[in-house]
Amino acid sequence: MRRLRFLQISDLHLGCGLAGSKFGFPPAKQARINRDIEVALARAAEIAREEKVDVVLCPGDLWDDEAVGLQSASSIYDILGSLAPTPVLIAPGNHDPYNAFSYHHPSYYVNKVGRTHPSNVVVFNSPRVDRRVIDALPGVEFYGCCFEENRPRRERMLADLKPKRDDTLNILLMHGSQDDLLAGRGEDQMMAAPFTSAELVAAGFDYAALGHYHRHSVIADPGGAIRGAYSGVPVARRLDETGEHGVIVAEAGRGGVAPDALRLLPVSSRRILRFTAQVDPSVTNTSAARGRVITALRDHGVSADDIVLVQLEGRTHPEITRFDFDPEWCDVQCFHLIVDQSALEPDYDIDAMLNDETSSKRIEGRFAGRMRQLMTEAGGDPARLRILRAAFCYGLDALNGREARPRNVH
Repeated sequence: MRRLRFLQISDLHLGCGLAGSKFGFPPAKQARINRDIEVALARAAEIAREEKVDVVLCPGDLWDDEAVGLQSASSIYDILGSLAPTPVLIAPGNHDPYNAFSYHHPSYYVNKVGRTHPSNVVVFNSPRVDRRVIDALPGVEFYGCCFEENRPRRERMLADLKPKRDDTLNILLMHGSQDDLLAGRGEDQMMAAPFTSAELVAAGFDYAALGHYHRHSVIADPGGAIRGAYSGVPVARRLDETGEHGVIVAEAGRGGVAPDALRLLPVSSRRILRFTAQVDPSVTNTSAARGRVITALRDHGVSADDIVLVQLEGRTHPEITRFDFDPEWCDVQCFHLIVDQSALEPDYDIDAMLNDETSSKRIEGRFAGRMRQLMTEAGGDPARLRILRAAFCYGLDALNGREARPRNVH
């Protein structure tokens, strides 16, 4: 029985707008990230040639929005076309849906670009799973569909879906939501092609190339064979995209992919990192705070290409409301650095305030006394104590004429 060597890439989201993300990228950095995504796709094509794969599988979200521009869409198709004669199969996702106004549509592509899709690229153009065979790949049948719309969770994507033949290698391309662990969502929750790992294994496909989720993960059957995998985003851009990213290179046979026959290969050096830096009341100026951040960056091996969120934690001198990390200084440290100060807490010592013999004559002291009474009545309830500690900090900020900014009080 034939074996199939493949490269899998999805969820590039080329043309993504990132101004609204937690990182708040300026336009120049948004453009740089999108250029890096194109470079990553070109690197994936190089890997496909180096690894001598039989086929490239693309389960959706090659660009970020159906209003993608001509340059982005044609660039993707040019890179995929450069792999000819190696076949490339695309199953459009929810961000790059197939319709009459999509660059995935052959007629629209011709009208906009002035040339046809590359001859080696095959696009699944039906919302219902259909079957394709590639003359150059005898003994293999490919199944896939294009995303049409989110569906209620009760509509199971893989219900009654089986390969038509059991004497071929059967490969599925799907842009969908593995909902095994999505607790608290009812049957009416709208999702992209919901399925479970058990449903995927039971469907009987030898391997499923999955798109939609941005972290790499695999689905194995009880015997340990890999029956499906998400490659995840090849270039990390958002706060929740920490960890390793890249493209999958693997070899499928009847019954799946052996665990040691699947590799996640990087196509970008950029990482998303998130960690903490500790401060204390001795850090009384921005220069000292920058020193704590620099130490944390060094300890975590941050490189020039990385996108980093550092959360400052600890108690600050009561006179400190925030430190000033100017953008130019941040840009010197790495590709993009955000310093989150929302977890800092002023070092208000309620006991010291109450030990002052004049406390009962000052409004701050009387306020502290009342808050101490409420904390005692809380009886050790952690949630109640956190709320009271926050109220204590907000109250003293207000009484001292300081900005009452949101805090995560411990």
